[in-house]
Amino acid sequence: MSSIATTSPLSDDEYAELDTLLAAPELAGAAMDVSMLEGLLTAVALSPKPIEPAQWLAWMWDKSAGSTLPAASEASVRAAALAQRHYAYMVEWLTKDPDSFEPIYECGPEWSVQGWCAGFLQGTQLDKPQWATLAVSHPEYLAPFRHLTTATELDDETAEEAQDAVIPSVIAINAAWARQRHLQQSHASDTVLRAVPKTGRNDPCHCGSGKKYKKCCADADGAAS
Repeated sequence: MSSIATTSPLSDDEYAELDTLLAAPELAGAAMDVSMLEGLLTAVALSPKPIEPAQWLAWMWDKSAGSTLPAASEASVRAAALAQRHYAYMVEWLTKDPDSFEPIYECGPEWSVQGWCAGFLQGTQLDKPQWATLAVSHPEYLAPFRHLTTATELDDETAEEAQDAVIPSVIAINAAWARQRHLQQSHASDTVLRAVPKTGRNDPCHCGSGKKYKKCCADADGAAS
């Protein structure tokens, strides 16, 4: 993973610990595993609209409905703390060094690419308007996640191409929404200065797609402002 500074990433032992806590018998398989959780957290970290931890933590514990929470215990508190630390690291990573992004399933076969993509798509449901706009303007960004979530074979050429497209898609989504996240943070702190000059509708889009702004991210930017 990227060596980006202030937020400490989980160690391999802590990933394994979190995975064990989420697989505890008393949870009866309701919780996400670490692969699915990281996919969820990646989508949440990308979203221009801040998502409260309580929203995504509910889905971590109940991947089917996001409504059943475990009884308070030392184990559940520890799992939530590890998950929130990993989320903070994901936010910092995508802010400071997005081009080095690497999903956990790239680190070993014990982590599932299908689970990761399923978690990512679940995360998009926590901010439906923004992701729906993106799906219209850039359907190619979400196509790899959808394909891999439903693929029956992961060793065919199409699945391999989809897997190769996941990281570029995350980086592209991050670039497309970086300005919106900045504006959200500026509004939250009553900052009126604009770090990025306003893009004209006929100018090249700030996301780097090569399209005119009006045919690319203008609608999504308008929804966020």
